[in-house]
Amino acid sequence: MPHTSMPPEILKGTATQWSSTAHLQTKWDWRAVGNFIGGGSGAGLLLAATLLAPSIQVYRAQAALGLAIVALGLLCIMAKMGRPTRAFNIFRHVRTSWMTREGFAMPTLFGCGALSLLPPAVGAMAWGATLSALIFLYCQARILEKAKGIPVWADPRIVPLIVATGLAEGAGLALVCAALLPGGVAPALAGLALAALALRHVAWRRYRRSLGHPGVPRESIEVLDAFAGNFEVSGQWLPAALLVAAIGLGAPALDGFSAAAGLIVAATGWALKYTLVTRAAFFHRKSFSLSAMMARGSARP
Repeated sequence: MPHTSMPPEILKGTATQWSSTAHLQTKWDWRAVGNFIGGGSGAGLLLAATLLAPSIQVYRAQAALGLAIVALGLLCIMAKMGRPTRAFNIFRHVRTSWMTREGFAMPTLFGCGALSLLPPAVGAMAWGATLSALIFLYCQARILEKAKGIPVWADPRIVPLIVATGLAEGAGLALVCAALLPGGVAPALAGLALAALALRHVAWRRYRRSLGHPGVPRESIEVLDAFAGNFEVSGQWLPAALLVAAIGLGAPALDGFSAAAGLIVAATGWALKYTLVTRAAFFHRKSFSLSAMMARGSARP
């Protein structure tokens, strides 16, 4: 009997029993992608603002934007709920669910974030919001990694990839904000974005190399191969070159080059998440058998 949502520990069979045709999951769509984008970009922006904002005014602008992006991502996932009144059930499974742990990071994220925007801004509140946002981002990465039915999600190396691209997206948005605000882009911020970009490059390469085993559907590999060329050239090398040029040339080109690089880094990170969640998420239909009947409650089957 075909089934697509059973955990792998109760599935029997070998790779030779997998069907020749893979199927693309359709349960998680652009609204789920919006949540991953909001969590990653918002967390990265809050980190960049807390570390390197040159003034309290710049910090408030960047932090407010980061909080708004996270909130927008949560609104996207709420729009997907068939029964929004059951949303509070998310807080019931902290021992087993990374989605529950993500939910528990929200109160301190938005509470500390809101307090950090009030005059006078409190440094401890800024760091509280930032640490909560990073925990929120890590939980999102683990949600994907624990979705064992989708091979390209279940790989453990997707965790550093999702974290790294979130930090890169946030640093990119921080560059754009700084270029538009008084004071402009500081070389240290451009250096932070370059380091985040390098981290994303390493995580992406390690993730791609880890997918070369029979359990990953051929269709997923084809989608990622088609995406990889443009992503590595346009999303990695081009913004890296712009940032190096911005740092090297200094004031005359720093704002313009850095803002362009930041937009590219953020947009390509969003494209990566969209590709992973909606276009490369193929799974095999596989027969299975159960050694015992399942039962509700604590009764032993």
